[in-house]
Amino acid sequence: MIENEKNTPHRALKIFGRIFVILFWGGLILVCFLNREKISVDGIVGLVPKDSVLSVIVMLLLFAVKGVAVFIYGSILYAASGILFSLPVAIIVNTIGTVIMTTIPFYIGKKAGSRLLGELVKKNSKLELLRDTQNKNEFLVSFFLRMVGLLPADLVAMYLGASGMRYKPYFFGTVIGLLPAIICFSVMGMSIDDVGSPQFLISLIVEVGLMLLSLLIYFIWKLKSKRKRDDETNEA
Repeated sequence: MIENEKNTPHRALKIFGRIFVILFWGGLILVCFLNREKISVDGIVGLVPKDSVLSVIVMLLLFAVKGVAVFIYGSILYAASGILFSLPVAIIVNTIGTVIMTTIPFYIGKKAGSRLLGELVKKNSKLELLRDTQNKNEFLVSFFLRMVGLLPADLVAMYLGASGMRYKPYFFGTVIGLLPAIICFSVMGMSIDDVGSPQFLISLIVEVGLMLLSLLIYFIWKLKSKRKRDDETNEA
């Protein structure tokens, strides 16, 4: 009885903490959703305070919101950092932000477990392609999915977390896979005032090239997955 009484304040504090976190993130996401038309490169640059420390904190908060909000695009955040900070700082902020925005949905999926997989596929049938990635090299799967970038990033993270993938290979595969986009959009943001500059044009060409390569890889992957499913159906 005494032990239960001692645990009561601790339990109440824990419950209060969870409620506060839910309300805080819910409110932050709601504010961003209601102002989603302003979530552009110019809008974010105008929103972020000029103080360097505060601007980093606000950008990282936006990356955190992006982790659970599909109406924010990571490329916009990358470019905004390129405008707000020097290139080395922008790449660092964007890399840390990438870790935040891809870790949150991953652990949401891991917490929900396998029961979430079917629901995610219902929301986006393209995720069914991930069925063929089970029991394969986790680092390569994460790297490949981020390089391709054609499947919804947030849902992919949740799917991989729910499928039981380990965080370490997911982390390295994700960050390395997104590094080209981090660098390209940071450079484009930095040189946005001179779109004819070599650094802007080279970054744009590289990013467009990666997108076209991603499309090619995606369709090859989709075709192979379809053939595999057809073979399994015929064998059955």
